[in-house]
Amino acid sequence: MGRPLIAVTQGDPAGIGGEVALKALRSRLGKSRADYLLVGGFDQLAGTARKMRIKISLTRWGRLPARPGQIPVLDLGAPAKVAWGKVSKASGAAAVRYIEAAARLALAGEAQALVTAPINKEAIHLSGSPFPGHTEMLAEISKTKKFAMMMVGGPFKITLQSIHLSLRDAVGKVTPAAVLEKLDLTQRAMTGWFGLPKPRIAVAGLNPHAGEKGAFGQEEIKILKPAIQKARRKGWNVSGPHPADTLFYWAAQGRYDAILCMYHDQGLIPLKLAAFDSGVNMTLGLPFVRTSPDHGTAFDIAGKGRARPDSMEAALALAEKLAARP
Repeated sequence: MGRPLIAVTQGDPAGIGGEVALKALRSRLGKSRADYLLVGGFDQLAGTARKMRIKISLTRWGRLPARPGQIPVLDLGAPAKVAWGKVSKASGAAAVRYIEAAARLALAGEAQALVTAPINKEAIHLSGSPFPGHTEMLAEISKTKKFAMMMVGGPFKITLQSIHLSLRDAVGKVTPAAVLEKLDLTQRAMTGWFGLPKPRIAVAGLNPHAGEKGAFGQEEIKILKPAIQKARRKGWNVSGPHPADTLFYWAAQGRYDAILCMYHDQGLIPLKLAAFDSGVNMTLGLPFVRTSPDHGTAFDIAGKGRARPDSMEAALALAEKLAARP
């Protein structure tokens, strides 16, 4: 197998996406096991590189073959005037355009992985997109029905039972079938992408102390245990439900390979404590590899050259690893 091609989207042109993408790609040059294609607005990306003194050579994709050390850009344009750190319909529309084009490349097999820079939810909604984020948008584009978000950072690989929901709504999404579906996605990712033949997957309890045998709720007894039992009958090494207040300590000690959390913050708090600057978001269930930095558009520092590329570089490195798998 030759070097995989990884498509990298610019994200919202008014945010830090272009900056962290350029900085991370500059850092990966010379040590990468993949080739890269930036998907965004060539003129703005080139201007960002000049403004922030990022020493990287860009070329428009398709005109001439990229020279060694040069990053090609699929030029889809950017708003004529980008106001750094400002929400706008035009920037939201551009961000959606970049995602759709990169996803088409991945679906066609032209790119072996997709790395997405941050988008602004308000901006994409202004542009007419109905999706709350990348995960749901990519699932729709690829016609994927079953998908999940996994966060990778520090000692953790954490699958989220639900993503961007209120806590009240998230609890309602914890059903035996839904939990088994997320366990299936986690099992497939750990065996297929991370190469573990018998991954140890821990399920976090929903209630304090995992319900304390029903004293603090029935969800562990009526929902989580039946789902775990079904998973174990499939031969999967799944345990729980575990009290969340101690589970992450034991996972950090190496007892578990992956954790299924019941709602967004249950998983994101320990992940960001352990890997605030280097966490990676990946989507399970898609027909292609997709990773993303674990941060937003950071409008407060956009255009100032202060954004750290650590998480984007980690997303690139993970995409390279997964795209190069046999």
